[in-house]
Amino acid sequence: MPGPAFWALLCRQRMEEYGTTEEQLAQVAVKAHKISVHNEYARFRKEFTLEDVLGSALVSYPLRLYEICPVSDGAAAAVICSAEKARQWTTRPVWVAGSAVATARFDDGIPRGLASMTPPGRTYHSEAAIAVRKAFEQAGAGPEDLSLVELQDNTVYYELAFPEDWGLCKPGEAEHLLERGETLPTGRLPINPSGGFLSFGEATTAMGVFQVCELAWQLRGEAGARQVPDANLALGQTLGLGGNGTAVILKR
Repeated sequence: MPGPAFWALLCRQRMEEYGTTEEQLAQVAVKAHKISVHNEYARFRKEFTLEDVLGSALVSYPLRLYEICPVSDGAAAAVICSAEKARQWTTRPVWVAGSAVATARFDDGIPRGLASMTPPGRTYHSEAAIAVRKAFEQAGAGPEDLSLVELQDNTVYYELAFPEDWGLCKPGEAEHLLERGETLPTGRLPINPSGGFLSFGEATTAMGVFQVCELAWQLRGEAGARQVPDANLALGQTLGLGGNGTAVILKR
């Protein structure tokens, strides 16, 4: 099953569980591209209306072309060094508060060629949830302490599901946060102020490092028109094939 069909099934289940609408799914893409026009590094810097997204080609119901990130190439780099060396070069270093890698549980709800017995209550992408939890533990922080999140939005579904899976908001609440503008850079829970994978494409390894760059710019107050006010603690997250997940928490 190719990615779009798999993501479409996840969307269909969410629509059944929480009443998510096609319009709400499209609003995630509208928000991502509204932000991306302010990011000089984004591959796609064009704002879309709700009608544009809903009118784009249907790929696998309910997902449309503008609701899925494209395949892409990319590159990014970050300098990691000791605290002593960092202080020699800048008065505003960004600190690694937590960093974790995890693999999926055997009882994860997504079949990966492993024996899978899903318990009551879904546990999808447990590799991401475990990595995020471990990064929080290392940082000595919790979801309530975050200023912003950069997460891997291969499709619009993940911007709704992941924050709930990680305890950033309540199950079924993500759509309401989106509609109230709370996931914009100026909202209560800024998600993907870079524009996310929807605006860059799926060059996962490069995007993982780019997330570190974006979080550092945000923590330093250097993100321009997409700046999250008073950013202090930031989370980045990526996924890989075979049930591999990573998470990093940076602080200023």
